[in-house]
This record gives sequence, C-alpha cells and structure tokens, in this order.
Amino acid sequence: MIFRWLIILALTFLSIIGISPTIDYYSNYFGNDFLSKEELDKSNNLKDKSLTLGLDLQGGMHMVLELDIVDLYKNLINDEYKNSFEELDEFEKKLVEVNQNSTSLNFIDNLFSNYDNENLINYYSDFLPSSIKPDEEVEFLKKILKNKLSTKLLSSTEIIRSRIDALGVTEPLIQTKGVNQIIVELAGIKDTSRAESLIKNTGKLEFIIVKDNSKAWIKLIDKIDQNLNKNQSLAKLIDIDYAMSLAPFIYTNGKIPYLYIENSKKEDINLIINNSKNNKILNNAQFLWGIKNEDIEGHTALYLLNRYVELSGNEIRNPKAETYPIDHQNSGKSYISLEFTNAKDFEEITGDNRGKFLAIILDNEVKMAPRINEKIPTGQAQISGSFTSKEAKDMEAILVAGELPAKINIGSQLQVDASLGKDSINSGFKSIIIAFLTVLVFMLFYYKGFGILANIAMLLNLLFVIAFLSNPWVNATLSLPGIAGMILTVGMAIDANVIIFERIKEEIRKGKKVLDAINFGYEKAFKTILDSNLTTLISATSLYIFGSGPVKGFSITLSLGIICSMFTAIFVTKTILITILNNKNIKKLSI
Repeated sequence: MIFRWLIILALTFLSIIGISPTIDYYSNYFGNDFLSKEELDKSNNLKDKSLTLGLDLQGGMHMVLELDIVDLYKNLINDEYKNSFEELDEFEKKLVEVNQNSTSLNFIDNLFSNYDNENLINYYSDFLPSSIKPDEEVEFLKKILKNKLSTKLLSSTEIIRSRIDALGVTEPLIQTKGVNQIIVELAGIKDTSRAESLIKNTGKLEFIIVKDNSKAWIKLIDKIDQNLNKNQSLAKLIDIDYAMSLAPFIYTNGKIPYLYIENSKKEDINLIINNSKNNKILNNAQFLWGIKNEDIEGHTALYLLNRYVELSGNEIRNPKAETYPIDHQNSGKSYISLEFTNAKDFEEITGDNRGKFLAIILDNEVKMAPRINEKIPTGQAQISGSFTSKEAKDMEAILVAGELPAKINIGSQLQVDASLGKDSINSGFKSIIIAFLTVLVFMLFYYKGFGILANIAMLLNLLFVIAFLSNPWVNATLSLPGIAGMILTVGMAIDANVIIFERIKEEIRKGKKVLDAINFGYEKAFKTILDSNLTTLISATSLYIFGSGPVKGFSITLSLGIICSMFTAIFVTKTILITILNNKNIKKLSI
C-alpha cells in the first residue's frame, strides 16, 4: 500500500511542478506587450517550459501558399534550353497561356494537347530513360511531370519548415493540400512581414556579369524606344545623364555598373522592359533592380546584366551571417560569407572577367555588384549591403535551407489577433470549470462519500493531462478542439468511477462484506472499463493518424484523458478506499 501511495504522491508532485511555469506565464506575461528587458527574459524562459497554445488560442498567422506551376515547369527543362533565351521566353508564354485555362490537376494534359509534343520531349528529355520506346514517350513523360509536381511540393514543404525554424516558432503547422498548395500556421508570431519574407522568397541565388559599358545601355534603350509609341520613352524615364550625375563615384574608364532611378518611375520602366517585343530585343541581356540606397533617398539602382548565369546557389556551401570586426572600415555591419563547391569555376570566372562587375542576385534583386580586380583562387565570397543583422540571419536561413523549386504565391493569408486567442482561452477555461463543478455537485449528491473520491480522481485527471501537455519533451500544442477534448475527459473520468460504484452497490446488495464488495466491484468493473476505453482510444488514435492540426490536438488530449482516467479511477480511488478501510472499522458504505 505504501508503494501505491508513493506512486500517486510522486506523480501529483511532479505534475504540480510541471504546470507551475504554465500558470505563471499565462497569468502574468501572456498577451502583455509592455514588458521590461528583465520581464521579457523571464517571460521567454517561462514560455519555453509552458504549455504551447495553438493559433486559435494565442493568435498568429495562417497562410495558404501555392507553388507556381508555370515557374516550376520552366525550371525543370534541360539546361541547354535554359540558355536559349528567346526559345525559353516563348515556352514560358505558352505555359502561362495553358495555365490560364487549366487547373493544377489537368495542367500537364492540357500542355501536351496545346503544344508540340516533340518539343516537350526535347525540353524534358533528361527524365526519359534511354530504353523507352518512341510511342511510349508522351504518356511516360506526362506521368513523370505530374509526379514531379508532387515531389517538388513535398521538398518545398521541408525547405519552408527549415526556414521557419529561424523564426523560433514552436510547433508550426506545415502541411500540403491538394497538388500544389501548402498550409502554414504560425502560432504566436508577431513579426508577420518577416515571416512572409522568409516563406515567400524563392532563395534563388545567382552570380551574373554586369553589362557595364554605357554604350550597351544606350544601344538597348534606343532599340526599345523604337518599339514604343510617341507618348512613351524609356530614355526619358531612365534619364542617363541625370542618373549618372547622382553617383559620380561609380565611373571608371567610362564603365557604369548601375544607374540611380527615381522610385516613382519604377512601375513605368517595368511595364516597358517586360513588354513581349522588348524581351526579344533584350534577349541576352536583362534589367534588374538593386536594393534601395540609403545615401540617395527616393532612388533605386537599376542594373543591366547578362542573362547567362555564371554560378548559381546550388554551387555554394556554408553560407553564414557574420559581422565585420571593429578594425574594419565597415565595422559593425553584417554580411554573408560563403564558399563555392568548385573553387576552380569561381577562379576561372574571376580570371576571365577582370575589371568587370559581378552582380550577386537573390530572388531577382541585385544585392551588390563588386568589381573583379583580380583572379580569386580561394573559392570564397561575401554578400554585403545595407541590411541589418536580423536580415542577414534571415538570408542565411534562406540559403542554408536551399532554393525552392519554383516561386511561391500566397493564395490567402489570415492574421489572428492575440486578444481573440485570449478570449478563447478564457471561454475554454470557463467551460472546463463549469463542467467540473456541475459533475462535482452531481457526484456529491448522488454518490455521497464516494462522490468525493470520484471528484478527487477527476481533479487529478485534469492535473495529469495538463502537466503532460506542458512537458517540453512532449512538445504538444493545445488548441480549441484540444480544450473540447479536455472537457470530454472530465466526463470520462467520472464514467469509470460510476461503473465501479454501481458494481460495488450490486455486491453490497448480495450481502458481501464492505472490503469484499469493493474488491469484487473493482475486479468486475475493470473489464468493462478497459473495453469501453480501448475502443475510444482506437478512435482517438485514428483521428491522430489521419487527422491534421486541431483534429490531432483533440485526439491527443482525448487519448491522454482516457489513460489518466483509467489510472485515477482504478488505481487512485481504490488506494484511498483500501487505506481508509484498513484504518477505520467501517461497516456501512456511503454510496
């Protein structure tokens, strides 16, 4: 009997210790945005040890992301066609056209119905085994390309999960939906713009040589202007002379790596350079915007680059956010250091392009364009700019996680306010209290002294469930359906006791002695309790395996409640009853 009491007391003591950080955090710090540094540190420490709440309870961000099908299938074509820029542009237009009249499910079928199949076989020949027969190529390729969408969606999910880890969000929900959608739920996130940037950015890193000769600029601008109507002029919008006058320090031997353009003109310039006719003129060249410059307010750098990519993000390793040392001219500023997997390639590129500028581009934005002064044999490079240490860390997270297979579009986005979550917590807490008190009063009224035992079991059941969910090792998340599961376990904790008490009543009516009636009552009730709880546990397990998000939360709390209710009803109440009977000469039970 002593051993049984040691188990009960030890579990009760550990549970009280386990839920104390949860009580402290949600009573004093949760939802409070006005904390001192010391309070914030204490709050973060308590949060790590507390019960984690879901999106519906503590607020946060819900996003439905869509993998861009056009960008994906454009990226999948053979490398030889990626550098045939005019053909690539024409194919992209066809992909866009097919996508406008298709769903993600029938996109590939419609593409093969509306485009030359021989061309498609050439574009995606890397996916065709050499042993395949010519008459089987089309159907085989269709199947492969459909499977590619599925596999790339899964890989995108893992990349996004890796990036979100940098935000420090506990238990984010990231799951696929349909053939090209990803659902992301970030509970408790406050910096939503940072989260959106980390998730949405493709992470496409490219190293491209800048067309830095002013004659190249003027020649291309003149050709483009010839295609425009009289009311439009790219030359006037760009205004090379004015742009050059803003940054005289960039000239070296008549070479111009970029021009400063007024931000108000960016949209008009984009419309002109993205025009289909002008794409043909550009062909082997491209205009790209750089980051906004702090020195010249209201202007952004515009670069003219080759289209050929010298090196890509797939050829780098060990990207790391670092800070320049005190004795450096950029002391305190952040940068990204990285290495190339093949140092020889980088050495060759820098050797062949001395005196030129090498643009470092992330997600089609030029981060910097340093001059190549000499051959670099080490295979090491840096990305620096006017970004904060947090931005540098985010860039590191994006590069470490790897490049997404295609652009990500945000289908829908919902932000849940923390105050709404607090209301949900209060409502859920009140529901548990009302359910607990109602059952407590009923049990006292109907079963008298035994009702007290049942209520003790019910209280311990709730304590054990909350303590288990609060355990950092378990890392569970409580949502509104989870609270519903907890309320359900309040009734289920009593249910087992009711079965036992009714069995004991039957034994007393048969004339059994008090101790014998209790032993027989527990023994006969056990099988019934086990069978009923086991079937519920199987249902809860099915919900966990096949459900998602809040449904899993419900199944977890329900399963825990079932297990704890069996322990408290069978083990705890019997221990208390036997202890009382062994110490007092009771001849009649209050039941």
